[in-house]
Amino acid sequence: MPGRLQNKVALVTGAGCIGPGWGNGRATAVLFAREGAKVFAVDKNGESMKETLDRVAEFGGTIKTHECDVTQSASVKAMIDACLEAFGRIDVMVNNVGGSAAGGGGYQSHSVAVRSMRAPRWVFSAWWSSHKSSRLAAEVGPPWA
Repeated sequence: MPGRLQNKVALVTGAGCIGPGWGNGRATAVLFAREGAKVFAVDKNGESMKETLDRVAEFGGTIKTHECDVTQSASVKAMIDACLEAFGRIDVMVNNVGGSAAGGGGYQSHSVAVRSMRAPRWVFSAWWSSHKSSRLAAEVGPPWA
């Protein structure tokens, strides 16, 4: 059933990837674009989204990128504002940000592991993104209204 997200606006954080291939955010952004969504792809590292953009361009999907540190309130507010400026609304929000380091899933050094445990970025990103967009949701109302 293609087109399930036709004309919806999807904001996807963590839409880049720390290496080539597929990560959760990249896969989500590409799949949503393939299903017809206008994707607002967000990552802390803009370069990490180049492959995401290339994959969406292969089938002519709509995608715009934005750099954002989702652990910073002002940066998240700017992200929400930029998405609204680009597409006028947000229908779907995917908070897909965590902490990882280049090198894949195996062993992490002690300092990287400790830093990851001490600063659970996914908690901050989910809270900030939801907090900043909840006022928008209250103004707009439910999509079925």
